[in-house]
Amino acid sequence: EQLPPAERYRSLDGYLRQTYGEKLVKLSLNAGLSCPNRENGGRGCSFCSVGGSGDFAPSPRHSVAEQLHLAKTLLAPKWAGYRYVAYFQAYTNTYASVDRLRQLFTPAINDPEVSVLSIATRPDCLPDAVLELLSELNRIKPVWVELGLQTAHDITASRLNRGYSRSVYEAAASSLRARGIQVITHLIFGL
Repeated sequence: EQLPPAERYRSLDGYLRQTYGEKLVKLSLNAGLSCPNRENGGRGCSFCSVGGSGDFAPSPRHSVAEQLHLAKTLLAPKWAGYRYVAYFQAYTNTYASVDRLRQLFTPAINDPEVSVLSIATRPDCLPDAVLELLSELNRIKPVWVELGLQTAHDITASRLNRGYSRSVYEAAASSLRARGIQVITHLIFGL
C-alpha cells in the first residue's frame, strides 16, 4: 500500500512537534573555528563552501550571545514566539580546545529561548575530552551532534576529499549514542 508523501518519512518538524510540543526554529551560529581538512593550505571537502557551509550564520566577529540576538531578530517577522535550536553550523565545531568550546556553547545552551544545542562537526574531531563536555551540556539541555557522512562509500568519500573513513563515522556515532547524545547524519543523496 502506498503511503501519502507526508508519511513516507519522519520530518524534523514532525519530530520536534512530537518531542517538544511545538515547532522549533534553527538559529545558525558561527563559532569562527576551522577544519582539519583546511589546515596547512588544505582545500577542504569538495562539498563544503568557502564559508564552511555556514553561509547564513552571523559573522564570528560577534559573540555567541550577539549572534543569537541577530539571528532571532532576522527570523522574528516569520517565526516570532517560537523556541530555538542553537545550531553551530560553519566548519568543524569541535575543532578547538575544550575550554574554548565551553566558552562558545555555554551562552547558547543557557539562553532561555533555546531548547536544543546542535553542533555540526566531523567524526574525527571528537576526542574523549570533547565527548565529556558534550555529555555535561546534554545534562543541561538536549545536545544534538550533526556528523558529516555524506556517503557511506569510502571510495566516493575519497573523491570528495572527506578525509576519514566510514569506520571513523561509525565509531563517533556509537560513542555519542553511548553518552545519550542525539546524532544527526548529513548525507548527500545520489553519491
